[in-house]
Amino acid sequence: MVCAHNINGIGGTCGLNVKVSPTVGGLVSNPDATVIRTPFMGGSATINGTAVKVWGFNDGYSGLQTGPFPSPTIRVRQGQIVHTKIYSPSMPHTIHHHGIEPQQIFDGVGHTSYDILGFYTYQWRPHQAGTYFYHCHTNTVLHAEMGMYGALIVDPPKGQGWAADNTTQYNVERMWAVDDIDTAWHCLDWDAAICGGDAGLNNFNPNLFCITGKGQAELNTDANLASPAVAIKCSRGQTVLLRYIVASYVPQRITFDSRLGDVIVIAEDGRVLPQQNNLGRGAVIIGAAAERFDIILRPNTAGTKIPVTIEFLNYRCVSGTPSVIGSIKGYVNVT
Repeated sequence: MVCAHNINGIGGTCGLNVKVSPTVGGLVSNPDATVIRTPFMGGSATINGTAVKVWGFNDGYSGLQTGPFPSPTIRVRQGQIVHTKIYSPSMPHTIHHHGIEPQQIFDGVGHTSYDILGFYTYQWRPHQAGTYFYHCHTNTVLHAEMGMYGALIVDPPKGQGWAADNTTQYNVERMWAVDDIDTAWHCLDWDAAICGGDAGLNNFNPNLFCITGKGQAELNTDANLASPAVAIKCSRGQTVLLRYIVASYVPQRITFDSRLGDVIVIAEDGRVLPQQNNLGRGAVIIGAAAERFDIILRPNTAGTKIPVTIEFLNYRCVSGTPSVIGSIKGYVNVT
């Protein structure tokens, strides 16, 4: 992707609460888990054969300006006290643990807490297991679109291998972050429209679609690999936990092939449902921006590239049936 020109609105740091390596009280000296993230803003991802500029976070203290898309997963256990350390040496950023409810000063929402330059430590404690995600909350709508997000998994007390309800055991786990991309937005500067002006952030027109950073061309190749990165590979009768993150701005309609068996939702938005919701074979789920689903599948029919079809819907529709503006297929290989 080539940006012919910069289409930034008025830039700057107006309205931000920029702090250089702020210190706050109340941090425990020995947290149960510590993760470190460093922003990068010079990355690139190939999505359906198109190179797209992306930003994100690297694991650890890093001087790299490239990195993975989406950002590395954070994984902790329910009830742990966690420190997330950010090192942002050149531009202000935050880390917001979406769905977690810490003290405001540790919430990572720019403007109301701190937009960080330098070092900062977020302290938080997840009280409910499930699928969450984290993202930058400085110039939020643009930075999330650029790829500054990653999965956040909170395991139940029994640990990895058990679903959020702490009673359902799974054999295979996969995380799908399903995203839409407006390549015009990826030509903007980090501070587009912060100080006013029209950067076009009210006009979102996605023209690329991906699952965990891979477009349809890459997903087709991935599904044929012995050890696919995104496609689900399981044996008949095994229990699959699909952690599904709606990373798009437009709504999604998710249709499961009937060969995958009953579609069972056990948690939504990091909250375990009062009882498992069995939607049956060939189920359809509608997802909105930032929604997450913990889905159990137990396919008993062998097959290769059994599809989960995701349609992206026109967010401008206010009545009637929304039109489909794009689609993508994720795959399940059952032996």
